[in-house]
Amino acid sequence: MQLAGRVGRLEVVQTVAPLALRSEVLLDRLYRTYAPAALRFALMLTGERELSEDLVQEAFVRVAAKLDSLREPDAFGAYLTRAVANLAKSHFRHQQVVARHERSVDASTLVVLPAEVVASDVLLVALRRLPMRQRAAIVLRYYNDASHENIAHTLDIPVGTVKSLLSRGLAKLREGVRDE
Repeated sequence: MQLAGRVGRLEVVQTVAPLALRSEVLLDRLYRTYAPAALRFALMLTGERELSEDLVQEAFVRVAAKLDSLREPDAFGAYLTRAVANLAKSHFRHQQVVARHERSVDASTLVVLPAEVVASDVLLVALRRLPMRQRAAIVLRYYNDASHENIAHTLDIPVGTVKSLLSRGLAKLREGVRDE
């Protein structure tokens, strides 16, 4: 009886070990495939490398934890991008709450500019001043070359909303560039 128990455990260990190894290889492959694009997306949203890396890491962990329950497992990249956008939005909301509590409501302090951006780079400065959803739509469309349908799927919004966000965002960008 004890021998049968040991053999049973050995079979379980032999079965589980390759599964764990396969999961690790799958996660590594997913990270190598989708993290670079997600990092570029996050950099365009936040303008800060360390924050972007943190957002991508957190988003990857969250999406990978739900890998078995994703409606479309082949759309891992879209899920990751959406998670990055949501985490960035949460981050900036939190910054706004902190700023309100500190009684400094100066909007320019809520936008974090990257160290690499020279003051003369008017377009990136104007982009950072846009609301998060407009910024995400514009970055996805013109930086990642995503279609309206892909943007809608990534941000979980209707295609009409994508068009509206792009239109309003581009108008604000034009104003911001003209004002500078």
